[in-house]
Amino acid sequence: MEPKKLILQFEDVDKRLGKKQVLSQVKLEVYTGEVVGIIGANGSGKTTLLRLVTGLIYPDRGSVRVNGKRIQPGLVGELPERIGALIESPAFLPNFSGLQNLKMLAEIRGTIGMEEIQNTIRKVGLDPTMKKPVKTYSLGMRQRLGIAQAIMEEPDILLLDEPTNGLDVDGVEMFSHIIEELTAKGTAVLMVSHQKEEIDRFCDRVFQINQGKLTLLRSKKERKWQVVVSSLEELERVYQLVSSFTMTERVNGDPTGICSGEWETAEELYTFLERHQIQVRKVRETS
Repeated sequence: MEPKKLILQFEDVDKRLGKKQVLSQVKLEVYTGEVVGIIGANGSGKTTLLRLVTGLIYPDRGSVRVNGKRIQPGLVGELPERIGALIESPAFLPNFSGLQNLKMLAEIRGTIGMEEIQNTIRKVGLDPTMKKPVKTYSLGMRQRLGIAQAIMEEPDILLLDEPTNGLDVDGVEMFSHIIEELTAKGTAVLMVSHQKEEIDRFCDRVFQINQGKLTLLRSKKERKWQVVVSSLEELERVYQLVSSFTMTERVNGDPTGICSGEWETAEELYTFLERHQIQVRKVRETS
């Protein structure tokens, strides 16, 4: 696995909108392959942070850097590249289909073709052959299309504002798989939300924004793991070894439990248990 690299940096960023000081001396570093979450109330400055990364607005003081390059006012060539964004409600041309909308967006940069667009639409659970105009889409369908436009060009940095808004259970699972796939390839994700559950589920490091300042709430994601073992005796040994372990319903007749911890992968936990000579049938991450 390649070492994580610093890809996005806020350095003492201040931003005022009108008479309101929205951001104050914000410091933040985001690395490749990680999901950083920011939780805060409506109007707390979460969306402003994302807009600063895109170059839609600029800091009053301090700097925002993408891949070491400072984002600053100037020609279009000064704007950061390889950024995907879903900020606030996704906006599309209402009388065109989802495919037509994404095709027009893709033509701006010209880095992907029709095959990549269609594959991305399928990935978010929509049908690329559907000719219905976007104005007839449900809220969940529009959100899926918004996710598709944000990821279709395989960005280095993905900016997400309340990304599961309007998604059903299947949609949230779809989104989870997409995030896992992108971060495995090295994409950095900066996600903002007012929902603590959303941030806790998807994010590695978590910050809270309040009165324009960021406070670190969690430095590493605590994952939940389902552990299936060969006997009740083995289950008892896991219980004694892992303080957070709780018994759950059996899986295919085998004793099973759930534990939490900072193991990065199922293989790490599996190896940890085997090292203590516990006969493990299966370990998998669970929500």
